[in-house]
Amino acid sequence: MRIVYVTQRLPFGPGETFVIPEIEALLSRGHELLIVPRLSAEPVVHDHVGALVARTRTLPGAFAAAGAVARALVRHPRRTAWAFWRLRRTRPHRRAFSNVVATAQGIWLAGVAGAWGADHIHAHWAHLTATLAMGASDASGIPWSFTAHRYDVVLINLLAEKLRSARFGRFIAREMLDRARPLVGPEAIERAILLHMGVPLSRPPVGDMPVRTAPVVLCPARLAPVKGHSHLLDAAARLMTRGIAFELWLAGDGPEGGAIRRRIDELGLGDRVRILGMVPHAALLRLYSERKVDCVVLPSLDLGGGLHEGISVALIEAMAHGVPTIGTRTGGLPELLHRGAGVLIPPADPDALAAALERVLGSAALRSDLARAGRRRIEEEFDVAEISAELARRFAEETVEPRTRDRPRGWRQRVRTLG
Repeated sequence: MRIVYVTQRLPFGPGETFVIPEIEALLSRGHELLIVPRLSAEPVVHDHVGALVARTRTLPGAFAAAGAVARALVRHPRRTAWAFWRLRRTRPHRRAFSNVVATAQGIWLAGVAGAWGADHIHAHWAHLTATLAMGASDASGIPWSFTAHRYDVVLINLLAEKLRSARFGRFIAREMLDRARPLVGPEAIERAILLHMGVPLSRPPVGDMPVRTAPVVLCPARLAPVKGHSHLLDAAARLMTRGIAFELWLAGDGPEGGAIRRRIDELGLGDRVRILGMVPHAALLRLYSERKVDCVVLPSLDLGGGLHEGISVALIEAMAHGVPTIGTRTGGLPELLHRGAGVLIPPADPDALAAALERVLGSAALRSDLARAGRRRIEEEFDVAEISAELARRFAEETVEPRTRDRPRGWRQRVRTLG
């Protein structure tokens, strides 16, 4: 198949690392991909993405997109008018301009996708990338789908409209699917599926973890409020007070970097905590494969309004390498760590976090049990090879119903009044 993948920035900028294994798995299955990032101003910073960059087509400027819309109105006036007409349901209304711009870009993409011979268009994120892909599908007739993650579900940007229009809407966590269900109605939710993000599975680790005088705890997370670093530092201070040997490594950067450094100094943790900064993805995975980390922890918080952890790919990667994990009962983490696949604790509770760390670091047998259970959990539902095969199968499915299903009766007459 020839598949257009619409991303937010990938392969540019530091984000969306979790999409790379999925794209690579589809390529390895013999599919052809064209990657179209909505934003492309940042440099390429990911490791080993030359194959993705070579398959990337960036969006044009405003004049080129406007020209594509003008040509489409001449050649396919009804299709093009419908692509914009469906945006009338945008709420709040201030979001309408962004949706119009994204739809215009989508109409440009329709021409590119058609000329390339695309069989399917898939967007990651249910917000503006999905608006863009929906516009491209409306203008070209090429079927489309999208992957919803976390914040983009909470924004509810034409989510019901997108589900009705798409071949399917993929949710990567049951918690987010359950959140979307009352927001879109039964007809739209019929198009929703649950399919996790996946990671490559290397061979299972052999032998026990090495015994270190000071076990290493790694927190691979952006330095942002939702990640809960302050509670992790408070837990580390409790461990230090109890005389427990450990090192805490923080892998990431972000807006809370200054506050975290000051807190480390206040708690006297300078000899125990290392801030690694932004660690290249390949280097992070080597820490796991070379058995240099004894435990991975993610002390995420729920800040309300949908600001919480999804199913963390950072934890999935650690579990795939047989590294024990600790996470909080927030967002999609319970779905990942349930049935003993990891240790779950309440969020914003340094005492519970300190107790969990002390228990895991103090027992080689527990670490071994957690490593095996975590690896087994990833093999069951998070193997990117299996997930990409299921995605490709769904991309190739025949559309069950006519694509005009979501068009209200008499829409063409109403669209004509716009001109």
